[in-house]
Amino acid sequence: MMTIEACVILPLSLMITFLLLWTGMLLYDRTAVNYAVSAAVIRGGRMAEASNEEIGTFVQQKIAEMLEHKLVLMECPEAEVRVEYGSITASVRGTLDAPPLAGYTGDWTVEAQHSADRMRASQIVRTIQRVDRLAEKYTDAEEETDRGE
Repeated sequence: MMTIEACVILPLSLMITFLLLWTGMLLYDRTAVNYAVSAAVIRGGRMAEASNEEIGTFVQQKIAEMLEHKLVLMECPEAEVRVEYGSITASVRGTLDAPPLAGYTGDWTVEAQHSADRMRASQIVRTIQRVDRLAEKYTDAEEETDRGE
């Protein structure tokens, strides 16, 4: 009786274990790709004085550099970068090289797309100053409501 139970439970438990492992690898790769794309686009947005081609090349190189030796069961995916006058958009799509599971016919894809505004150094400084002023107003308003209570 124990042998029959083991023949049923062992394959089922192994399949669930591998499913959890592959799902964890998929989530890890998805997180790594999202971080790499968003960080590269933000860094590219700071290069407002450079040409569109230079920014596009920089963002693609940064994505490849950040994903090199970091992905599990996945080759470094190709990035598509679109640089326009005021914005940068990058998208990445890749597929995990995981073996198919019994009964699962879908693919294990990882996608990421992020956009950022192109800002000159002076715009960045003005934005930071604007955020600081808003933070001061918010802090002052909180202090006044605390004193009034």
